[in-house]
Amino acid sequence: MNDYKKLIWALPLVSALAGCTDFIDNTDYTVDKPENIAQYEYLNSYGTLKSYLDANRHKSDVAINPGFLLGTGVNADDYLKKTDVYLLTNSNFDQVTTGNAMKYSSIVNDKGEMDFGKVRDFVSAATEAGLEVYGHTLCWHEQQTVKWLNSLIKDKELEVDPNEKVEKEDYVMDYSTVSSYNFWAPDEVKPNITINEGCFELVNAAATDNWKIQYHVADGLPIEKGKSYRLKVMARGTGEGTMEGKVGDWGGGSNVRVSFGTEWEEQVIDFTSATDGGFVLLQSGQFVGTIQIKYVKITHLETPAISIPVPMWEPDFATVEDKDNAIMGWGNNSTRKIVNDILELTNPSAANPWDAQAGKDFDKPLEVGTKYFLKVKIKGSVAGSISAGLQNPDGYKGCGDFSAIPLTTDWEEVVVSTTCTGENALRFLFSYGAYVGTIYIQELSFYYEKSANSIPLTPEEKAEVLTNEMERWVKGMMEATKGSVKAWDVVNEPLSGGGGWPYPMQSAATASDDTSNRFYWQDYLGDNYVRVPIKFARKYFAENGGNPADLKLFINDYNLESDWDDNGKAKSLVEWITRWESDGETVIDGIGTQMHVSYYMNPETQASKEEHIVKMFEILAASGKLIRITELDMGICDAEGQKILTKDVTFEQHKAMADFYKFIVEKYFEIIPVDQQYGICAWAQTDSPEGSGWRPGEPIGLWDQNFNRKPAYGGFCDGLAGK
Repeated sequence: MNDYKKLIWALPLVSALAGCTDFIDNTDYTVDKPENIAQYEYLNSYGTLKSYLDANRHKSDVAINPGFLLGTGVNADDYLKKTDVYLLTNSNFDQVTTGNAMKYSSIVNDKGEMDFGKVRDFVSAATEAGLEVYGHTLCWHEQQTVKWLNSLIKDKELEVDPNEKVEKEDYVMDYSTVSSYNFWAPDEVKPNITINEGCFELVNAAATDNWKIQYHVADGLPIEKGKSYRLKVMARGTGEGTMEGKVGDWGGGSNVRVSFGTEWEEQVIDFTSATDGGFVLLQSGQFVGTIQIKYVKITHLETPAISIPVPMWEPDFATVEDKDNAIMGWGNNSTRKIVNDILELTNPSAANPWDAQAGKDFDKPLEVGTKYFLKVKIKGSVAGSISAGLQNPDGYKGCGDFSAIPLTTDWEEVVVSTTCTGENALRFLFSYGAYVGTIYIQELSFYYEKSANSIPLTPEEKAEVLTNEMERWVKGMMEATKGSVKAWDVVNEPLSGGGGWPYPMQSAATASDDTSNRFYWQDYLGDNYVRVPIKFARKYFAENGGNPADLKLFINDYNLESDWDDNGKAKSLVEWITRWESDGETVIDGIGTQMHVSYYMNPETQASKEEHIVKMFEILAASGKLIRITELDMGICDAEGQKILTKDVTFEQHKAMADFYKFIVEKYFEIIPVDQQYGICAWAQTDSPEGSGWRPGEPIGLWDQNFNRKPAYGGFCDGLAGK
């Protein structure tokens, strides 16, 4: 991208490069002058964007932080070509952010391997050009390597005596089931291989180098790198000998040796796979005679399956807020309250068992035919018993009754079970109308069992594993950047768009759309989702050559300027930052507001948008944190609120957008105190192409797709200049 091209038309392009660098020489390129070009020619008079800051940074009467950084977003590959994007960026900006190259999924593959090569190249090229690099982003729920992260917290295999493990077949090549040989062998070896009497048969008439007689005996193996397997080969020969070879692919594999004698014998070779998938390749050039193979198998050992409880309801009585109405229930003037973290069910007088009930309604029906268990630690004020069962609330139809639950005056652990027998069983109930007194329940678990050879990690185990992975990731990034990237979106988009005060953190449970390609670290780390990456960023930045005083860590989020919730998200983020820092250790330096905005042709709507941009800056200014506009770009909407695509935008609408850019930049400098002014990032240099993954076909750039300055460029300059 060239920041000044094609504004004076029907002349060689080099003549059009007004007020800018001369790195690109296209002297033979001419274009025709559009009819309306004259109205855009005023843009030739503008200098580069950062020239306006350079002029103002040292004026005592201008309220601009001398350390303010004007940034932009780029594609790392485009920048590294060192052509148009490289030149435009270096000419106009102080700081650069790569949109994707520094994100987790761009660096960590499905096996957890990290490749920081492009990061190193990008940071080196930008710093050599005199730019600061703004890191984006250390922790986010989007663009995560979901397969790898889920593998870290998958169920763990049960620990049993190795002698008790069972063998499972992964692959079988039974030569009695095939009539011809189709696997690979050199052309000169193939004639010596046949299927004879249900066996693979190789005849070698003369001794030669071992590798000259080689052949596959199995292909398409479903093996995974790093896992342990057994190779089983049922073989015999006309004499004793060995077949040397490997299990793997042409790039590598695990070496194996298969011995044989004159009688059928199964050879078993343990190996650890060095590849994902592959074949079994054997070599036997030194053996003269006939070798026969009945079958080739790949197996592995695993823990035998056992019954694992799957909890459906395990209330924590210590955390229930309404102590006097602890669980659902009714009848006979009975009560259901929590006292000293113990559930008390009290029935004042004798009645039918169903006249006093308490329990739980489930979101989904219980499964017909499944056996359910109830485990309780329980006692009563007097000895007796109560009942429990499953119910379809529609018509109060019974769907399975548990055995009677005996009560003594001492704590007892009781386990009872029943099989669900009816459709739409949504309710579990205790029935205690016939018991006069108080029932005390200290612990309760309602669950079913599944057959498995692994068990889920506990929440604490998952948090530990993911904390370790976050450390590995952040450490790797800081080692790759060697202290030269001094500012980061340390956490990106942590908050939801509503749902209480302050707005809760985003979560897989509360997301309104598909979450299959997301990984919500916050679901496992809780509040520490923010604290953990901050801790590791500061630690490893300092350990890799960075001056701790230089490091600035931002929490970045979108819709902070939203008018539909009266800046509720901005207020929530400030509140959350206060909470995150309340541990006395966590320090958050700044707040990033993305500002993917649109200009609205409806005057009332536009006025509301502008009003809440002002409010946002006021809220952020009051936080005392550094403030950065991190991803500023702009679309445009018609009077009905519909997007206007680039091809349909008029000159007057371009001018309106320019005025809005000027408004935003001016209000930033006007409202944000000088010592809190960190910077503004123009996210999109050019308009978005149709079919793009980001605001497709919208006029979001300061330059158009042909790299001509737009009125938006002039408005941005005017805002920086304070005109």
